[in-house]
Amino acid sequence: MNFDDLKSAWNKDSSSHITIPNTIEQLKRAELPLDQIKRNMKREFVVQALSVVLIGFIPQIYKLKPILLLPFSIIYLLFVITSIYFFARFYAFYKRIGTASLTAKDALYEVNYDVRLNMELYKMFSYMLFPFALLMVGLIFVNAKYDPFVQLLQSGATDSLYLYIGLGIITIYALLHFATIYWLKTYYLNYAKEIEHILKALKEE
Repeated sequence: MNFDDLKSAWNKDSSSHITIPNTIEQLKRAELPLDQIKRNMKREFVVQALSVVLIGFIPQIYKLKPILLLPFSIIYLLFVITSIYFFARFYAFYKRIGTASLTAKDALYEVNYDVRLNMELYKMFSYMLFPFALLMVGLIFVNAKYDPFVQLLQSGATDSLYLYIGLGIITIYALLHFATIYWLKTYYLNYAKEIEHILKALKEE
């Protein structure tokens, strides 16, 4: 997919002779944003897949107590199932834009829609990770402070426990939220805006 195809498609769909705007000619010398999005997706998939595998070693890394192994296994299994579902959706998007061809100017609109849809899907995936991250961090904390935690439950003085849980929820959610926004802006949003700029230039013509 390149701007020569875009020129050809635009001229074929137009009944009159239209000159491709200078904006498009300038962008032709830049790297196609869609190709950069595909490269970022490929790199990110490798990182995320490795992360899913490494999380499975938390019991060995933190030496979880036997009583915590079953809860961790259930949480991890649900986490893997959720990740596989979203990985499949991302892969379908990756294949779709990989085979996209600008045989008509409407194809660029479809690609732009797919990119925006994938970004929303990415946000959804990130927020779906919130309960898993919260539970896993909670297990690690309980494992590290197991005896004081049990004593606290037995004493019935749970006010401070609720406070820590509340602060933990807010902290983890805030970290995930801002990390998601930063990641999307760095790896996808800027290139999505470039595609939109191309569409605006074509529309003005």
